[in-house]
Amino acid sequence: MIKLIKFYFFLQLILLSFHSFAYQDLNILKAEVTGRSVILDNIEKARRLALEDALYLASLKGGAFVDGFSSVSKNTIINDQSIIKSDSKILDFKILSENKNKDHYEIKLLAIIGSKNNSFECKEKPINISIFKPKVIYHHSLPSFVIRSMYEWNNFFIDNISKDDQISLKKYDNFELNKIIESSNNVEFDYSSNVNGIPLVEEGDYLVAPVFKVEPVNSYKVAQNPYEIAKYSIELDFFKGPNYNFFRTFLIDKEFQNRYPSNFHLISALTSKSKAEVSSDVVSGISDGVNEMIKTFNCLPIEGNLKFVNNSLYIDLGKKHGLRNRQIGIIKKNYQSGLKSNLDTTVLFISEINANRSKLVPLNDKIKISELDRMKIQFIE
Repeated sequence: MIKLIKFYFFLQLILLSFHSFAYQDLNILKAEVTGRSVILDNIEKARRLALEDALYLASLKGGAFVDGFSSVSKNTIINDQSIIKSDSKILDFKILSENKNKDHYEIKLLAIIGSKNNSFECKEKPINISIFKPKVIYHHSLPSFVIRSMYEWNNFFIDNISKDDQISLKKYDNFELNKIIESSNNVEFDYSSNVNGIPLVEEGDYLVAPVFKVEPVNSYKVAQNPYEIAKYSIELDFFKGPNYNFFRTFLIDKEFQNRYPSNFHLISALTSKSKAEVSSDVVSGISDGVNEMIKTFNCLPIEGNLKFVNNSLYIDLGKKHGLRNRQIGIIKKNYQSGLKSNLDTTVLFISEINANRSKLVPLNDKIKISELDRMKIQFIE
């Protein structure tokens, strides 16, 4: 006798298979579905099974694939096993209605479903940077024209990011960032910073004090490369406001031919690159580095910490950070009150927004929003 057995591994796979996803690159789908279960002798069990059925149906709305295998004996299939696995994750849901229909229990729910977007491209977003007093380091063995040019390259970098449409730049040339950070923790550390005032730093701001450096690279010459090589670099240690937490380091650098060493000045002058050629090489490297830095910022998710104020949830981010009204945010935490659910995410929507602040409401109105205070939220783009 041929046995046809199909195994449906659905709920746990639906809920647990997406832990490694970055939420910003998910495709989002809303789905209303109805789950049903036969009522035998336990109404709570029937309710739970109806909920699982609804969640399973909702997950299939986001896509699924079928896999499996067959056991064969003497050219006869004796066991056919297949798995229906969801390609999506239920991020959150809201029960719209529940009722008993004769011998069945029914649950209708609204689900927010996320599926992996394999063609996701990072979107441009506002970048808020506060730039502080830079540090300049150069090696005295380098030709004077290189050291003079260095200041032109430094200014080119500042002008480049100042003119970029995505970047909102605040300049604090007279403030040393390291002292500002120390002053924020200890008011007695830097008297001048506290007397003159510490610059306003807001949520979503990136703070940096560039280190501009030019130095020789090769300490010996070879026949294939007799030129003296130097390297110009910009080291950018970014901190995030408002708590001055270290974020990450960007390094922009460019090596260039310094000069051709010779005992004959005429030969050295004729074979070495001109100041204009050297500057062109370095400026090109700076432009490429700035573009890569901006791409990195564009691929960062917009995220922050919620605040529970006056019985509402807020976040100190808004339009100037790239958010929009009705945008979805996700908290990686289960707050399904009164339901035994394996969901590990909670969905909120922006209901009100201005430049620096947004109000959020949960999809599921059964959630105790006071418990979301200080939780980190990441927004879907």
